Amino acid sequence: MTQRVFVNLGEVYFGQGDLQVETLLGSCVAITLWHPALHFGGLCHFVLPERRHPVKPDADGEHAHDAPDGRYGDEALSRLLEQVRLHGTRIGDYTVKVFGGGNVLGLPSTTLRIGQANADFALDILRQHHIPVTAQDVAGEGYRYLRFDLNNGDVWVRRGHGVAHAMEKVPAGTMGRPRRIAAIGKERT
Repeated sequence: MTQRVFVNLGEVYFGQGDLQVETLLGSCVAITLWHPALHFGGLCHFVLPERRHPVKPDADGEHAHDAPDGRYGDEALSRLLEQVRLHGTRIGDYTVKVFGGGNVLGLPSTTLRIGQANADFALDILRQHHIPVTAQDVAGEGYRYLRFDLNNGDVWVRRGHGVAHAMEKVPAGTMGRPRRIAAIGKERT
């Protein structure tokens, strides 16, 4: 029987098995990783691109080296990449997808939107790490509810402002050009 794991904001999940990893995104962004041969998968759910204020030195003038904080995109990705390494795999063997960054506050397009900033940051940092994105569903209006199936790498997305919306499937896919999702399959929840 398939188990479900819910990832809250600022959390990072990495695992394997008969699992569906779920999260709810507004202006936050999720990055998913899936290894098609070993069925390892990971998801981070970050709130802001990076810390505004760097870690302050302690009394001895040394910088504290706290564990990466999953609330920040750069640190959340760092935690995912560490899991890839700890599991003896290479990031180049994973399919990578990016979701979220919606405008949930109804701000006009002339106003700085944190969701758009989060989405841009995720795509930029992945590009800087030479990590190709195989699919993305970012920015726009409203929330996204994700269900990431570690058995096959598919991600189901439900968008909107209410709860009575269909989910769209983002298949595991192959390496190549990033694509926006299309309604390939529908699931009612």
